[in-house]
Amino acid sequence: MKTIKALLVLLTISMYSCDNNDDAQTDPVNPTDGFTHNGTFYETANAYFEVDEDNNPPDQYNFFFIDGRMADGDSSTGAPADANEYIFTLNTSNFVFFNLTVEDNPSLANSAPTAGNTYVGDLYHATINSTPDTVIVENYIGAFESLSTPYFIDGVEYGNPSSDDYTNAQGPGNATPTLTVNAINIDTINPEESTINVDYVYVNYLGETFTGHYEGTLGVFQD
Repeated sequence: MKTIKALLVLLTISMYSCDNNDDAQTDPVNPTDGFTHNGTFYETANAYFEVDEDNNPPDQYNFFFIDGRMADGDSSTGAPADANEYIFTLNTSNFVFFNLTVEDNPSLANSAPTAGNTYVGDLYHATINSTPDTVIVENYIGAFESLSTPYFIDGVEYGNPSSDDYTNAQGPGNATPTLTVNAINIDTINPEESTINVDYVYVNYLGETFTGHYEGTLGVFQD
């Protein structure tokens, strides 16, 4: 339970949300923060980690990798009422979401994600999970729209996606998406120094494989 407690301490001292991303590749010359699909590399220079605990032991952990910025759209943060659960900077085009549930990863009932372990994202199932949260979006086909009252964080506008993008969704017979934590450092003294290093593999409904990596600082928030 130590890693869970460390995460909750971090969330408490950061007022349940902090964004320490730098919009930069770990290696600007040979960028690796992103994913490769059909031989093309798609950059995701920022990462976010969400703990879903609702005053109870966490039932899921979410990892996000994105080429823009994202934020919690809950009204308690000051976002307008029409904000979705997550809101994004309007320049966002590449987005990776890994949903790690305790049901699919029983070890998470006793410990937050830890280094040296591989976890599975939620998987497509025709009757009980036909639109799994774990998904990758590349070159988003819609647009990000302003909220009813334009909403800015540090001078940058955030909004909702105009539509869902299922171009690379999961489908029947999919291989299970996996995320491997190579290293994770949750710094409760200096939250801005918290870092992660992960690799992930995802397969869409066409059977095409996406391989991704992220190493660096991250944003953290609590649902």
